[in-house]
Amino acid sequence: MKKNSLVYTVVFSFITAFFFVFLLTVADGMTKEKTADNARKTFYKAVLKSAGIDFRSDDEAVPVFNKYFSSYKEGDTVLKTDADGKSLVIKVFRGSGLWGTITGVIAFSADLERIAGLEIISHNETPGLGGRIDEDWFKAQFAGEKISSKGLTVRKGAGSSDSDTENSEVEGITGASLTSKSIETIINENIELIRKEVE
Repeated sequence: MKKNSLVYTVVFSFITAFFFVFLLTVADGMTKEKTADNARKTFYKAVLKSAGIDFRSDDEAVPVFNKYFSSYKEGDTVLKTDADGKSLVIKVFRGSGLWGTITGVIAFSADLERIAGLEIISHNETPGLGGRIDEDWFKAQFAGEKISSKGLTVRKGAGSSDSDTENSEVEGITGASLTSKSIETIINENIELIRKEVE
């Protein structure tokens, strides 16, 4: 078979593609369980952080989560717990950001009058701009924030965080107004959803 013939090119391409697809399939099969375990731990850690529950390591997050959320079933989007004398309701969310889906969890006081915490699990926002939504300074603004009848406002970023927990406002990210607006929309939509779900 001539190396410059069409048949040779097609056969060579098929064999090469088959080989690499086979390798990827084997690798996927070997890592699937570990990937699922890592995703589960990431979720557990996000829930615990949003609720203000301490844990020392990734491995410790699993038993701590099981202690406080013993009734949790895979796929639940609303979780309830009593942690350190605080009754909390936690909502898993998915919403549209500027470049893709933002997923995370929001913890609310049981009376739904305040946000206890916010954690971002995954996003596709621009690194250094909208991607800063997963930075601690940004998320910390939500802890203890009062929820008004209209929800929460994410103001246009001015470069500093908002420490007033009574004004139902947090500071957005400078240079990422569209991502900040997306977070505001996601949070307010989930405030409405959680109000209906816990009625």
